Amino acid sequence: MNKKSLNIEYVEYDSINGLDNELLNLVHAADDNLKNAYAPYSKFKVSAVCKMANGELVKGTNQENGAYPSGLCAERVAIFAAKSQFPDQKVDKIVVTTEKSTDLPVSPCGACRQVLIEYEITQNQPIELTMKSGDSKIWQFKSVSDILPFAFNGEFLKEKG
Repeated sequence: MNKKSLNIEYVEYDSINGLDNELLNLVHAADDNLKNAYAPYSKFKVSAVCKMANGELVKGTNQENGAYPSGLCAERVAIFAAKSQFPDQKVDKIVVTTEKSTDLPVSPCGACRQVLIEYEITQNQPIELTMKSGDSKIWQFKSVSDILPFAFNGEFLKEKG
């Protein structure tokens, strides 16, 4: 038996005051975009902004549906739009914000984590992830793999031999 451990490093900010200008602008863009969320059932608005390698920003918000599983989270809306509009560009960063303040930043759901890691793997470059909920602390990760370290990916589906 081999005992192993996993250490995840991230930066925690107490407020937006410690952010550099680029990240502050991305957080403001995500916060400003919260008004576009369609969350009539949960009333839980989420926004995501992807910063592409060419500097373009692509925004998304959660889009609910009365048939609950039919809606989409902000992270997937944003990254799907980003890769549809700029298929040859890498995603450098994604910032996710919520309107509601919570004790800790709200993190992407499992489906969003899986979609984000797929793009990170296929572009062969980390996607920096920042999460902020209302006026709560802000968490910044260097890579999506930090929040999904043992991700399933297309390599598992390839034939051996």
